[in-house]
Amino acid sequence: MCNDVANVVRRRDELPTEANLRRFRIIAIASLLALTGAAVPIAAMLWITWSLAVSDEKALLTTTAERVLTRANRAAGDAQRTFDVLATTRLAPCSTGHIEQMRQLVFNTRSVEEIGYFDNGRLACTSWGITEKPIFFRPPDFTTSKGLGVTLNVRPALLGGAVKLALSSGNYNVLIDPMRFIDVVAEPQTFMGLTMADGQFIARSNEAPDELIESLARTPRIGVDEEFAFSAVHAGDWTAIALERRPGFFSSLRREQLILLPISLFIAGLIVLMVVWQSRQRLSFRSEIATAIRNNEFEVHYQPIIDVASGHCVGAEALARWRRPDGSWVRPDLFITVAEDTGLIGDITALVIEHVGRDLGAMLARDPSLHVAINLAPDDLKTDVVLNRLDALIANHAIAPAQVWLEVTERGFMDYDSARDIIAEARAKGYRLSIDDFGTGYSSLTHLQQITFDALKIDKSFVDTIGVPSAKSAVIFHIIEMAKALGVSIIAEGVEHQAQADYLRANGVGLAQGWLYARALPAGEFAAYLSDVRRAPPAGSAIVDNG
Repeated sequence: MCNDVANVVRRRDELPTEANLRRFRIIAIASLLALTGAAVPIAAMLWITWSLAVSDEKALLTTTAERVLTRANRAAGDAQRTFDVLATTRLAPCSTGHIEQMRQLVFNTRSVEEIGYFDNGRLACTSWGITEKPIFFRPPDFTTSKGLGVTLNVRPALLGGAVKLALSSGNYNVLIDPMRFIDVVAEPQTFMGLTMADGQFIARSNEAPDELIESLARTPRIGVDEEFAFSAVHAGDWTAIALERRPGFFSSLRREQLILLPISLFIAGLIVLMVVWQSRQRLSFRSEIATAIRNNEFEVHYQPIIDVASGHCVGAEALARWRRPDGSWVRPDLFITVAEDTGLIGDITALVIEHVGRDLGAMLARDPSLHVAINLAPDDLKTDVVLNRLDALIANHAIAPAQVWLEVTERGFMDYDSARDIIAEARAKGYRLSIDDFGTGYSSLTHLQQITFDALKIDKSFVDTIGVPSAKSAVIFHIIEMAKALGVSIIAEGVEHQAQADYLRANGVGLAQGWLYARALPAGEFAAYLSDVRRAPPAGSAIVDNG
């Protein structure tokens, strides 16, 4: 036993290699989390800025396409108004006054460059004068919903030069530069195009892959592919297309990044600081625990276990408590979790076993009906070190193995193979096994069928539902019935009200602990509690030995 205590209080730099490995693991995980914390906001910023840039570019191209449609409708409207005026004229066709009227309309209409009058399908005169050269009317390639004929690639004989677009109505046609239909302000690299309903292009600017723009003409849509951002909008008689190579919207991307990059860097830095602070706190707390173990700051309190039927105390659960030198207490849920994560829990278990021998050894030896429950962590079930300490406990104090109950939470079964072997060896030596916090942990029913145990401990969260409308309120009844079917003892923890105790007694629960009976007591106070409370005669019947 002295050697065990000496091992527990060894110097920090002599802590087990596994503990050092856990420390390294904490540092590695913290570093990974810090890197992830730094990378995620920056990656999110890049994704958000890219998405915003793409969204902005698609919106800009859609606006451009809509402006092309507006411009096309305006050009067609100019032609329609010209035809409306000529349809009401009373001037003789191709007379001096008629030609002058057509000329004035050309001068006053921005889009129209020439007006022609056809007589029996032959061009008789234009806004420039009488036509001597025989030019005949070409059937339109497309007719708008308002009845205007649209003829592509018309080369005016009098004007010469580039081909024009002809809009016709009745005996008249007007010639318009096709680029008038897409004459809107846009970025120099932006492709703009206008097609008729059948997909034929009226006008287009800049170069773009024919396959893409023909596809957009057939199926108008908005999107981005590997090379282009594009928007094709259909309305009325026309489909307008605007597209741009993806590098064209990098300026928008850079603008978004300049806005969001400082924010993402701030968030990344904040996350890194939080991770570093948390890891340092954890490692610092680990150092405090190691120092507390070395300085023997831990003590053990004992919470009485009561026979529900008789009200007598039949045992106690040994609970580790940490009181700092300044007298302040550290909550068990804090230091136990960190001790388990950093490999120090085995040292705390060793201290608990040593305290049990010192505090209750003589008491247990005098009264074989009394037992003590010792909590084992998952790490305690990986090797036989804890069994060696327990063997020393019973040998040094003449305690029967059956007086020592080993409480194992379901998390202890996560490394099932090693846990199964240690548990089997413990039971073979006569120690009793209790499943702690049943129903709140890992794979409850799976290992109940594979591990032989003596008692099932109902978690406080289920005890709290007794008499309270809750989704869990029916669970405790089924746990009790299952334990009865398995032939094991039942212990309820966290009993605080008499109504709970009455329910447990009525449903055949044998043992209970909680503040209704007593809080966890220092060794001296527990001894006084036992002397004040009549204990039942040998309470071996409270445990079912299932071999």
